[in-house]
Amino acid sequence: MGRVAQCPSTMKILFGYIIVTVLLVLICMEPNQVEAQVEPPYPPRYEVKALREIAAELGKKDWNFSENPCNNKSSWFTPPPLHGSRAVNNSTVTCNCSFTNGECHIDGIYLVGQDLDGVLPRSLGKLSYIKTL
Repeated sequence: MGRVAQCPSTMKILFGYIIVTVLLVLICMEPNQVEAQVEPPYPPRYEVKALREIAAELGKKDWNFSENPCNNKSSWFTPPPLHGSRAVNNSTVTCNCSFTNGECHIDGIYLVGQDLDGVLPRSLGKLSYIKTL
């Protein structure tokens, strides 16, 4: 009779181990695991200098040059509009960070709804990787 009384508690412990093991396996297999966020490298100095010149030529004062323009945060990135709505204002700088040497290069500047006048800044010619304006 003593063995029969111990059997349910042994089963409970075994069942607990099985549940914990299954949960650990499911957590390890989760495809959307949180990965360490690695800050992308800064673009080369000459590209940041060209951005400074572009900002000065256009009178653009909201770019923060103490931050990395390739990090998709802060003053360098305008979040996309809500589904179904159009962007009224966009002030985004995009970068391509897929180069084999680990560099990031500015490949796009979006300036929608900025009320900017004049001609395209000459400094844009210094951004040799730019694809989108």
